[in-house]
Amino acid sequence: MQKTAWWQTGMKVIQYNLQVRDTGKMNPEDIARDARGLGADAVVLNTGGIYAWYESRVPFHHINEFLPEGRDLLKKLIEACHKEGVYVIGRFDFSKAEDEVYLQHPEWFVKDPDGKPVIYGKERMGNWSLLVSTCINGGYRWEEFAGKVLEEAIGMLELDGVFFNAPHMEDCWCENCRRKYRNLYGVDLPGEKQEWNSGWKTRCLQDNMEFLYRRIKAADPALPVIMYYSTYQEQGMHQAENLEDKYKTADLICTEAQDILSAGKESLPYRWKPILNMKLGRLPGKNLRPFGIIHSCPGMDWRHTGLPAAEYEYWMSQIPAAGGQLWHSLTGFDRTITDHRMLETVRQVNEKTAVSNRYLEDAAPVVDAWILWSGSKKELAMAKAFLECHISFEFLNLLLLEQNLNPEQYPLLMVADGSRLKTKQLQYLREYVARGGRLFVEKTDSETDTVLEELMGIVPETMCTGSLQAAYGELPETSGLRSRLEQTRYLPVRGQYLNVRPVEGTQKLITLIPPFAPPDGVGAPPERASMPVGHTEIPLAMMHPYGKGNVLSVCFELAELVTEIGLEDQKILLENLFAALAGENLKVRAWNLPDGVHLSVWEKQGRWMLQIVNGIGERPLRTANACGNLEIALRKETEGPVRGGSVLEHYPVRVISEKEWIRIQIDRLDVWDLIVVEEERDGLVEEKAFSNDTK
Repeated sequence: MQKTAWWQTGMKVIQYNLQVRDTGKMNPEDIARDARGLGADAVVLNTGGIYAWYESRVPFHHINEFLPEGRDLLKKLIEACHKEGVYVIGRFDFSKAEDEVYLQHPEWFVKDPDGKPVIYGKERMGNWSLLVSTCINGGYRWEEFAGKVLEEAIGMLELDGVFFNAPHMEDCWCENCRRKYRNLYGVDLPGEKQEWNSGWKTRCLQDNMEFLYRRIKAADPALPVIMYYSTYQEQGMHQAENLEDKYKTADLICTEAQDILSAGKESLPYRWKPILNMKLGRLPGKNLRPFGIIHSCPGMDWRHTGLPAAEYEYWMSQIPAAGGQLWHSLTGFDRTITDHRMLETVRQVNEKTAVSNRYLEDAAPVVDAWILWSGSKKELAMAKAFLECHISFEFLNLLLLEQNLNPEQYPLLMVADGSRLKTKQLQYLREYVARGGRLFVEKTDSETDTVLEELMGIVPETMCTGSLQAAYGELPETSGLRSRLEQTRYLPVRGQYLNVRPVEGTQKLITLIPPFAPPDGVGAPPERASMPVGHTEIPLAMMHPYGKGNVLSVCFELAELVTEIGLEDQKILLENLFAALAGENLKVRAWNLPDGVHLSVWEKQGRWMLQIVNGIGERPLRTANACGNLEIALRKETEGPVRGGSVLEHYPVRVISEKEWIRIQIDRLDVWDLIVVEEERDGLVEEKAFSNDTK
């Protein structure tokens, strides 16, 4: 039986961002011992690129001038880490080089449209040289420099892995880029980057990483390569990244989720960003766990201080809870770190992560829905809305959408507003629904396809779009969607909507109540606030049976309302619509989880692992705001008795087995807990005795 490689197990990594002027303070034995004391399985250490941290012989490789003469510090540090049982990943950064290199090889560097280099640190105080951006298509990042450095470092140092920092392409108009663009696309490189081919920068990165990957494997086939993957941008990406292509040039992938507090409260990152990043780093059906890199600072402009402890713990906990591998990024090492409060927080989270990793080994996420993902802003809004409503989902990259989608593997697919599905992709979805799949479509624009009209169950060529203010949606009195909304008649809606006419057999779930006044007249006088129309037959949501499946269409911006407004009724409506479509396929329900608490559920051989993270409170969090009386339900899959309990925070848990559901009641949650539920049997792996009350 082949032994599992060290890097294929759940890991806790610490990246020490070493400062060259602190080189003389580095004691290898102390650093290795401190890393093990913090719970690290591996460390990331500066190795080569901008600075060589060893006695390099490669021309133009700037050796750290603070290295002590006659003593190979990095080699000693690697040896000390190995003695402590800590693996060492070499960090290489080929994105920049010193100005002296530029003066001798200007063809290696990025050029702006005017042919000038891109320079960093022009206003940096102190006795520092300038750094100039290197071109991803220039010789520096290929055989003339990077290839030689990798071959040398791997030959000289006992590295356990390789990580590339800042490997992506910077906008460049150098002759190398112009030549490659002409060869690829048959036209000159446009002067405006908005006019570049959408795959240009991805292609350049992929080509360069393929070269570096082959170079490393030629030197040591067993050495794992770690590479960044792209996640999302708040304004929406142009195109989602194909992770299958990414794994052709990397053994492990990672991404950052910086908690940039220095940008101010109005610009805080989305509160579940680390969880979103981990979801975007998973491939359906593959047990590959991405790394989530968490920086300890509240912004790189304040990198010499730490995040508030409560905010830091909450932010870090999201990574292992979402099935990722935790990667800490610290400025300096224990002796030079100027804010030691963060170290205790790292240690505490690593202890809980070690427990969590053991339970999640070979476990799979329990998924109720798959969001079709291309990186658009509306798809991001849908993902955020699902997180806010505690709906269990994963992403299915549109680039990986294929024929013969299995409804059992993908029980419910989500199409966000504005998704540009090609005719072939829509045909795949039609076959999927006909075979029993369930499709949730949010649509407010009139650009459509005959296949989509057929799936939605609407009359072709009758659509028109509009914009709503001061409008409402109405649920029929007998609708099953009125759960928790029984005492209200109207639900607030606004934004873009699509006016359609359903075909016979399409059920209207919500109908439009038109605005009672224009926006400038909604407040006064109240005597004129009566509804001009109390009911219409204009649908805002519909259910259409198709083949063996169903299609639920929402014709207004529900996801945007949940994320931007977030009224309770809007969230309940989304939850009810989703439950109506999922039916008996719904596996997880958050019966009583407050806003600011996230749930993800994992399963392995009849055991469920419920990961719960608490981010309640105004951010940045100053203290952990405990909550209680939480209740979660799992679809019952066994007739036998079940038991469960907390393995991280050890507060009382009650597990109640009913006809269709297993109800899990949790007395208290501080920050992050793992609740394990399983059939009663011998051999339960317990970190401590369960604190539970099982019925």
